[in-house]
Amino acid sequence: MNKAGGDIRALLAPRSIAIVGASPTDGSFGKRLVGAITSWAYKGDVYRVNPRYESIDGAPCYASLDALPSKPDCVAFAISDERIEAGLTEAAKAGIRGAAIFGRCYEKSTGSNVSLPARLGAIAREAGMAVCGSNCMGFMNMAAGLRVSGNPPPVVDPAGNLALISHSGSTWSGLVGNQRQLRFSYAISAGQEIATSVADYIQFMLAQPETRVIACILEAVRDPEAFIEAIETAERKGIPVVALKLGRSEQGRRFALAHSGALTGSDAAFGAMLRRHNVIAVRTVDELADTAEMLLCQRKPTGAGIGAVTDSGGERELIVDLASDLAAPLATFTDRTASRLAEVLDPGMTPVNPVDSYGDGRTLIEDCLKIVAEDPNVGVAALATNLVHGRPYVKVASATVENVSAGTAKPTVLFGHIHSTVSREEAARLRALGIPVLMGTTTALQAMTHFLAWHAQRTDAARAAGACPPEVGAAAKSWRARLEGQSRPLSPADAERLLIDVGLPVAESAFVDTADKAAAAADRLGYPVVLKTAAPDLLHKTEAGGVKVGIADAPALRAAYGDIAARCGPLVQVQRMAGAGTEILLGMVNDPQFGPVATLGMGGIFAEVYKDTVPFVPPVSKAMAARLIDGLKGAAILKGARGRQRADIDRLAEVVVRFSWLCAEIGPLLSELDVNPVIAGPAGAVAVDALVVPLGAAATPGHKDPHA
Repeated sequence: MNKAGGDIRALLAPRSIAIVGASPTDGSFGKRLVGAITSWAYKGDVYRVNPRYESIDGAPCYASLDALPSKPDCVAFAISDERIEAGLTEAAKAGIRGAAIFGRCYEKSTGSNVSLPARLGAIAREAGMAVCGSNCMGFMNMAAGLRVSGNPPPVVDPAGNLALISHSGSTWSGLVGNQRQLRFSYAISAGQEIATSVADYIQFMLAQPETRVIACILEAVRDPEAFIEAIETAERKGIPVVALKLGRSEQGRRFALAHSGALTGSDAAFGAMLRRHNVIAVRTVDELADTAEMLLCQRKPTGAGIGAVTDSGGERELIVDLASDLAAPLATFTDRTASRLAEVLDPGMTPVNPVDSYGDGRTLIEDCLKIVAEDPNVGVAALATNLVHGRPYVKVASATVENVSAGTAKPTVLFGHIHSTVSREEAARLRALGIPVLMGTTTALQAMTHFLAWHAQRTDAARAAGACPPEVGAAAKSWRARLEGQSRPLSPADAERLLIDVGLPVAESAFVDTADKAAAAADRLGYPVVLKTAAPDLLHKTEAGGVKVGIADAPALRAAYGDIAARCGPLVQVQRMAGAGTEILLGMVNDPQFGPVATLGMGGIFAEVYKDTVPFVPPVSKAMAARLIDGLKGAAILKGARGRQRADIDRLAEVVVRFSWLCAEIGPLLSELDVNPVIAGPAGAVAVDALVVPLGAAATPGHKDPHA
């Protein structure tokens, strides 16, 4: 029993069920619900409850739950919203531990400060009752042959190993009624989750021995702490979770003081949290379906890439184009594999991945796919062909995948480029043999990429962040008292001091309030220097004319000081110019659901225009930091593309790690944190500006100070 979500077994696997509002009237919800529950394979007792009838369809009908001959495990309500509160109260008093509520639970204004769904949730929680809904399509327990739905989709396949939890009722019914042999164990339309959450359902599924993959379609995460606990459990157990998040746009995004606040909205935070726990995030239902089918494959990859064989030069180009767009890892064949392929292929054909096996009309796909599957760099061997229904070649292609799969322990798949063309009969035959048949070029590449990445992260021992650096922990301890109750962003001097205290490399500077002191500081630091206003309440330095870069001598410094002091006040920061390098952004926002979420990105125009950023949940290990850096589109710039000097990526990774620990240690006390830009160059990485916004500080539009 789950204390928070009630007795879920009584809900999803009841030994008996009562239908309150059962009806003999054709077309009524009460009749459809009775028909759904009684016309499939459910073996438990089914009680009809309605005071208007003595019998329905030849079965006795009872006036109330109290009148039943025995207490049911679950009650399904086919009654109006006006009657649902009294009905659930009656069920709670009867000791019933599961309930399904299909209606919207809408009520006209009653003057009560507590909504009907909230009151129903309180009743259920007090009684320890698990509730599916409200505003849902119901649920199915395939193994028990139980359909608790007034509008159940057809189910033609036997029970399987895929669990589905969906906030979208239409998507739930579409997936359950699929015609591609996605076989479910349980399928739940969760609705508004008035008492039982997605996290509760996930924990239940993880306890079922048949569960291999869990698919979630989510509009919201109503209990973030429990959700994180659930996906952590899935990660420990090695059960993949695939999540499709609906409503990702940020129409309601709040204004942010820090530049990173505009880049790390709730969707980015959600995605970062999923990646941290090896949950696969998808964008479409088709991608979810292909990914779930791929993950149901019980074979494990031994290589890191996709090896593909096709029978079309044009479709080979399509695969390469889309793989580039999607960052799908097409394997590089070993020299031995290339030599073996060259011996098989017709003259003039290239033995590279993907392999176009159709030369002079000979059928070479099986020979080629067998060689590809044996390449040590290949984790998934794929035959890409349209499997056109009614074409004799279908049997050849199908037999190829079957034979190669039988001769290797690697995952072997078939994918078509036109999903409406794929032969249903042959696809079903292959799936019965445990061979995934994926339904489109894009979704197939996405699914195989997700599959390889999930397995790679499962075996990645470097994901653990390790211990907090001692100086970060000591600094965080001393800074917590200063940050609690702070009503304004830290001054530039205090923000710099925080970075120095935690050991982050910072461009040397001095804070002064006269031209003479500024000139003396510049002499000490060495020209060229940067001069910036240090007015504590002025966040928009550049926009206010408060930044001057590349100051080469004392006369230029005094002129710059006079201009900035007249605009922004006498307090300034004199800073040694950072060496040549690439601007990097490091930021953090305190997400209201998931806590501190950090952002790594290419700075300047790359962040502003190209959104080349990666959100992550802190802290991270150095290996993970290096992987985050490598995942940026601009990583090639850091590596010396087009004649640029190569940045010291190892030192940059160390900065990312230290910053991540700063976020982890004091992030809960901050609204936002920017270290922007960090200049990454051949000699290392150095921070040149920072903004620290405590939780108590008022939010205003964004800040950025991008000097190099």
